[in-house]
Amino acid sequence: MLLLIFFFQDGKTAEDLACNEQHELIVSLFGKLKKDNHKLTYTQQLRPTHTVQPRIKLKLFGHSGSGKSTLLESLKCGILRSFFRRRRTRMTNTARHPNSPLSSKPAVSVSISNLYPGCENVSVRSRSMMFEPSLTKGVLEVFSPVHNGLSAADEQATKAIDIQHANIHGVGDFSVWEFSGNPVYYCSYDYFAANDVTAIHVVLFSLEESYETQLSHVTYWLNLLKALTLPQHNIVFGGRIPQPLTVVLVGTHADVADIPRSFSGDFSYDKERTLLKEVRNRFGNDLQISDKLFVMDAGASNSKDMKLLRSHLQDLRSTIISRCSPMTLLSERLMAALPTWRKMSGPNQLTSWQQFVFDVQEHINPLVSHDYLRTLALQLHSMGEINIMQSETVQDVVLLEPRWLCSNVLGKLLSVETPKAIHHYRGRYRLDEVQTLAPDSDVDELLQILDAMDICARDATNPSMVDIPALIKTNGLQRSWTEEEEEEALLYGGVRLVPAEHLTAFPCGLFHKLQVNLCRWSHQQKPEDDSSEELDGDIHLWINGARVSQAGAEAMIVLVNHGQGIDIQVRGPDSQRAKCYSLLDTMCSITENLLASTLSGLLTAKYYLSPQQLKEHHTPIMVYQPKDFFRAQVQRETSLTNTMGGYRESFSSILAFGCAEVYQQGILGTHIHISDVPLLARRKLCRMLDPPDALGKDWCLLAMNLGLTELVAKHSNGTPNGTPNGTANLDLGTPPEDMPLPPSPTAALLQEWSARPDSTVGVLMSRLRELGRRDAADFLLKVSPVFKVNMEAVGTSSGYTPSCNGGTSYNSISSVISR
Repeated sequence: MLLLIFFFQDGKTAEDLACNEQHELIVSLFGKLKKDNHKLTYTQQLRPTHTVQPRIKLKLFGHSGSGKSTLLESLKCGILRSFFRRRRTRMTNTARHPNSPLSSKPAVSVSISNLYPGCENVSVRSRSMMFEPSLTKGVLEVFSPVHNGLSAADEQATKAIDIQHANIHGVGDFSVWEFSGNPVYYCSYDYFAANDVTAIHVVLFSLEESYETQLSHVTYWLNLLKALTLPQHNIVFGGRIPQPLTVVLVGTHADVADIPRSFSGDFSYDKERTLLKEVRNRFGNDLQISDKLFVMDAGASNSKDMKLLRSHLQDLRSTIISRCSPMTLLSERLMAALPTWRKMSGPNQLTSWQQFVFDVQEHINPLVSHDYLRTLALQLHSMGEINIMQSETVQDVVLLEPRWLCSNVLGKLLSVETPKAIHHYRGRYRLDEVQTLAPDSDVDELLQILDAMDICARDATNPSMVDIPALIKTNGLQRSWTEEEEEEALLYGGVRLVPAEHLTAFPCGLFHKLQVNLCRWSHQQKPEDDSSEELDGDIHLWINGARVSQAGAEAMIVLVNHGQGIDIQVRGPDSQRAKCYSLLDTMCSITENLLASTLSGLLTAKYYLSPQQLKEHHTPIMVYQPKDFFRAQVQRETSLTNTMGGYRESFSSILAFGCAEVYQQGILGTHIHISDVPLLARRKLCRMLDPPDALGKDWCLLAMNLGLTELVAKHSNGTPNGTPNGTANLDLGTPPEDMPLPPSPTAALLQEWSARPDSTVGVLMSRLRELGRRDAADFLLKVSPVFKVNMEAVGTSSGYTPSCNGGTSYNSISSVISR
């Protein structure tokens, strides 16, 4: 709250002094406060009332056909409405499914990689067609996936993110955000999926699929929520997330999958405990996952299973709202003013944070401070009234009407229903074509916003064109490296980036965003004179792939293993070894910066590809993992055995294209300083070493082995092995409500130890093995860097600074809001 002090100096009031100093805003404020009733009203507006927050967000996630829309409609149904709806659906289901769905033969056959990322074990039926129940016609619409999972036009399919204020029968009011299962929209989800700790996140999966596919689907969406959670630099005990997102798991299509019922009438799924235990083991430290898996027919709105889900949602809603701040008269005034502000905002519903603050102070309450309004805006964000796009430290942009961007713009721009959205095979459009897709928007400002969100890339060399990689239709290069005749001997090398903790696809449309950043890099590399045939930065895009060139070297970036890895392969002349490494380093930097800014909670590992097999175009290719280099380094070897090719390859050829200048400037795995180990890796080590071990093989003994015995007494606090009071027997996945989370002793140990110049990955790994903690040593081995080189010292730095905007680095957005 702004404190105003009236004082006198030489007979002058504060208003007189402000006027003399030409502080117009302060003079205006004093003018508004001259009337006593105004001062009282403004003050009362800032005080909390007895009114609780009326709604929170309910977010629905799941692959296409998992039943998100059907479940929402059932949750909203009252008893009478559910009776008629159930009867209509049952009649159409009989006609729609005359035979068992598992025995039905598919009408279409497509590759699993074209369905959705991260699913290897999908039934034949699911690969060929997906089913989405209609909510208005009472029929099941069928559509076949095409390139990259794009669905044919389906009136009932969710477009992008469908937002609605809904009352769930017997539960209360929610702002419901339903995220489409169509992968074309995933590149926009990082801004809306997991930026609200007061929301309930419901993850749905179909019980018609095999158990492996069910686990794969659930893992994909939970990994997305985890990856979008900002890591805390101050790591707490056990590496926990202080405010984990609330997650509920729902298995649908239980009736079609012939799941048996128990004597009480509810479905009895024999793999419920197994799946829930596996999921909680993987994500229980990062997400607050409900103890029960809800198994149901999503269309049976009055079933016992649906009533149990409603009851659980009611309990979660009550608990969350009890922790939310109560409403104020100011928040109610602001909610009432929002419809008018939306009408006045023009074609685009975004405004800068500074303008938002000014409007509130100017038109509603001049006493509100920036800090107070920040808290109020977060409350409106929690209710779904607005959406705040923010950086880690400051809120920059306010989306006044989330439906405008999430449903309107993204739903139309990335849809396959408009012919203009699919006839350009490589995702390149003219501005007038984009304008037809979003006719009610200011196209120039809109494209700046989408560019800042890494959804599209404006071409600075051709301002009338824009690249939208999510809409690329061509599948593969016209001529690949294997089909080209090499005029001279070329060197090859490459890396593979993979998620380090869970075997699942990269989430959140990451590769589409990577293609955007590669387009941006390509535009920056083009010279003003573009008459030459081979241009630096020349780029070719296709579904799940990109090809760029620079200074005679060429890079291929490809999504592999059904989205579970990104290969960056580089080739070039023997005389350009250093430039080949420079291009590889640049491509890795672009990708890793994008990962850090968009999926900051996702830990990745870097593997290296066999240069000899790349040169021979041999598949499958040998992939060298960090453990291979560390093991060879310990044995004082400088080469690795290619077990697939039957020969050895030198560190220099694998890591640096055989360039002695680069290799000699590098630092190898065991000698890399512990401070270069990623924050997320250190957090995982804290999870492994903080809990007390029965044999003492935890952080206490590690501290003594590292010569930091004094830290044991400092962080133990009089409890065994430094275990916080009340947490000795606590399951890390289910912390009690409101339990204070003390700092991690392992994190403090690593922080203290990292001040020493000789604190290397090799030393820590050796100490962990001596301690008997092979699990922690193996994990450290998997995620530690293998090779680090200072490119400036080599003198081959590309001079390019990666400029990805990313889903959590929102500062770039504020610069495009011109209001």
